[in-house]
Amino acid sequence: MIFTNKYMDPIFMTLEQCQGVKQMPEHHPEGDVFIHSLQVLKWAFKESIDTDLILAAMLHDVGKMENSKGHEKIGVGLLKPYLSAKSLWLIEHHMRVWYLIYGEMRRLSKVQYLIGHPWLSDLILLARWDKLGRNPNHQIKYDKDFIIEKLNRCANKHFGST
Repeated sequence: MIFTNKYMDPIFMTLEQCQGVKQMPEHHPEGDVFIHSLQVLKWAFKESIDTDLILAAMLHDVGKMENSKGHEKIGVGLLKPYLSAKSLWLIEHHMRVWYLIYGEMRRLSKVQYLIGHPWLSDLILLARWDKLGRNPNHQIKYDKDFIIEKLNRCANKHFGST
């Protein structure tokens, strides 16, 4: 896939709606959902070339613009026309990995589903970046052209030059 402005515009518009969407300071001292998303994106670009995973990192919390509770499913609903099945799955399950780790996931079938899922390692990376993207002293410049360029470079590395 080649990332273009035409493809990315609705994605960027969704992300931009997160500007000013406050989060609980004890969990998110960096501020709003937009700032957090850019910080998580920066980590994703540092540690991966998987564009599905990177887009999930950038957009994992966009559902919070409507409601913090259930934001994973809200985000999937907003992004379904634009993202791959993998990106959507990662967004939908990005909180569930913590329920698994902290022993709060009670149903064995749910545990087995996550443990056996082929994208579990990506989900763990997303959870890592989600925690790392909470720095109150780190502001990141929002540059759509840079993001598109970086996504295209990652895609070329991942899939080979086209």
